[in-house]
Amino acid sequence: MILVNNRDSNDPYLNLAIEEFLVRNLNCEDEDYLMLYINEPSIVLGKNQSIYKEVNFEFLRNGQLKLARRITGGGTVYHDEGNLNFSIVSKFSDNKVNNYGYFNNPVINTLGHAGIEASMDHWNNILCRGKKISGSAQFTNRKNILSHGTVLWNANLAVLRACLKDNPFKVESNSVNSVKSAVLNLEEISDRFSSAKELKQFFIEQLSALKKFELTDKDWAEVERLRNEKFRTFEWIYGRSPATKIEKHGTIIEVEEGLITFSIGSITLPPLKGTKYEFQTLRDLLEKEPNGAVLLSEIF
Repeated sequence: MILVNNRDSNDPYLNLAIEEFLVRNLNCEDEDYLMLYINEPSIVLGKNQSIYKEVNFEFLRNGQLKLARRITGGGTVYHDEGNLNFSIVSKFSDNKVNNYGYFNNPVINTLGHAGIEASMDHWNNILCRGKKISGSAQFTNRKNILSHGTVLWNANLAVLRACLKDNPFKVESNSVNSVKSAVLNLEEISDRFSSAKELKQFFIEQLSALKKFELTDKDWAEVERLRNEKFRTFEWIYGRSPATKIEKHGTIIEVEEGLITFSIGSITLPPLKGTKYEFQTLRDLLEKEPNGAVLLSEIF
């Protein structure tokens, strides 16, 4: 495989933009392409998921983690410096669609070379000792196909569990739901590497034969445009969420494309229709109300 140089970026929005650029533009006639990256702490949703159902509202409120959405389906995942992400872009063929073995076996074999025994389950996750260390998802434009996934080395599992745990109130949506799984950090069973960065270098040596693909200045300009005009926007991160209904403390909020379409509460609410259902927006709106803090806690 040819290694794509992402300039060691840990920006989740930039790395997602690179993936989309690669799958839409690479010529994969002769060989597959590989990108390996480590993101700063972030929550990454599948394309067809509701952010309000998948992410614990504490993390929608506190801004501690970047919120992002990818072009592939599947479930919501947590990334940080202890998690290695792999992306493989290959020429499209029908037999590669949902054929996760084609894309995951190189990862499993590489782990085997490091003395770590892993296998796939029927959900296409990679397991070690019966617990999930990697989930995968795909996207294709029928020119190329992208398959990407995670490898947990020493991620903060306490934060992972907290940001993806169910909210203590009712959230309904017809969106794609994440499948909850027991997870494992490979550091718990192997001392072969001291960090995800060392694991990344091992993957490079095993899979890419040190052949590199460099994006041109024109390519980078397009990647940065995708990051700024798509992956960092409210419309993509929140607005892609399917219609969602939130019932909290006697208040009902209905949201479509990230905007409030209906609201009713046990206390009188100001007009909210058409307002972004996003914490900072609502805080700015309600801070002028005499009981703004109470309203905010009722609504979000």
